Amino acid sequence: MATEVLMPRQGQSVESCLILEWKKNEGEEVQKGDVLCEVETDKAVFTVEAPISGVLLKILYPQGADVPVLTPIAYLGQKGEVLELKEEKKLNDEKKKESIESVSDKVRISPRARRLARLEGIDPEAIRGTGPKGRILERDVQAALQEQKTAHPKKEPVESLRSIAEAAAALSVSSLGTRSDQGEEVIVAGTRKVIAQRMMDSLQSHAQLTLHTSADARTILALRKRFKDSPDEYGYNNITINDMVLFAVARSLVQFPALNAYWQKDRIYRFHEVHLAFAVDTPKGLLVPVIRNAQSLSLKEISRESKQLGQACIEGKIAPEELKGGTFTVSNLGNLGIHSFTPILNSPQVAILGVCSIQPTPVLEGEDVKFIPNIGLSLTIDHQAVDGAPAARFLQYLTDVIAHLDLFLAG
Repeated sequence: MATEVLMPRQGQSVESCLILEWKKNEGEEVQKGDVLCEVETDKAVFTVEAPISGVLLKILYPQGADVPVLTPIAYLGQKGEVLELKEEKKLNDEKKKESIESVSDKVRISPRARRLARLEGIDPEAIRGTGPKGRILERDVQAALQEQKTAHPKKEPVESLRSIAEAAAALSVSSLGTRSDQGEEVIVAGTRKVIAQRMMDSLQSHAQLTLHTSADARTILALRKRFKDSPDEYGYNNITINDMVLFAVARSLVQFPALNAYWQKDRIYRFHEVHLAFAVDTPKGLLVPVIRNAQSLSLKEISRESKQLGQACIEGKIAPEELKGGTFTVSNLGNLGIHSFTPILNSPQVAILGVCSIQPTPVLEGEDVKFIPNIGLSLTIDHQAVDGAPAARFLQYLTDVIAHLDLFLAG
């Protein structure tokens, strides 16, 4: 009897996965544990392994298909075996059902999305689905809810933002498309598609305000040189400027819990522990792993954690649970020479810090003007949850920590 191969569930929030590539062909012999295909969620890339040894009898979904979790994607059996009648009938019934649903007006909606729509009193027929074959997912219902709350007679700014987000997403994707003499058409899918949706959702659900400042960088530059020149056995020589900023942020947030928080509808959740998320640029797009309890870690521990998590993201080996639960995010574009920027909130967090390049800045000392290296900092907050003054005080405290980091490390 043939054995089903199911699309695995990669975390409780994942409703579907994109099939990137089949590693085995129909009719090919496989061993238990062999990789059958690679799949991608909004978090990372995973492999689906053969649950038994045998032959790959049938592939149900092609490369590029977005498949709901726990759905059969293939059948395995023994050499010479054909799918039994009931299995063939099951496949035919599924195809027939899909055909009927595509012709009829029946709404394709996941159970979680249907439950949320029922609770909120939303008509599923009024929701645009972003799942496979237009299936309505939970995130689509949440987006519809937010649109209702932010509805305004003047919709031009929202539509303009949507157009910008969609255009940016299309331009930044480099997979699955067609080429012509005039240009290249690409399909927005997988991680890129989720990033585009989340950025748009963030802009629509948060009142975002960005404050810009800079911090005296002489101390962290001196520390970086000292660490780089230290013997390997002490474990300091790989500590970077970004590691020191992460350390300073974690220590500062303890004093400002209003920024270490979530905004969720009419409630604010403030956290005692700092689960520090940081943006990582990967070949698949932006991923944001989380350093747990960063407020209690030493500089060396934060450096080690950030490197391990960052490398796992780049290699596509990051675990789903390592991308969840961040309470504050740091995004560093300083190594690309950016002087200032407007980071977009990592919803439902109420604050995100953009770290910029180190530039010589004129500073008045007495009657003299001196050029001192300063590191740029751009803090975006949700003005629904945090006012400008507390955010400014946080930045003021953070710049003081960065400027005197040697004293904080010694203490």
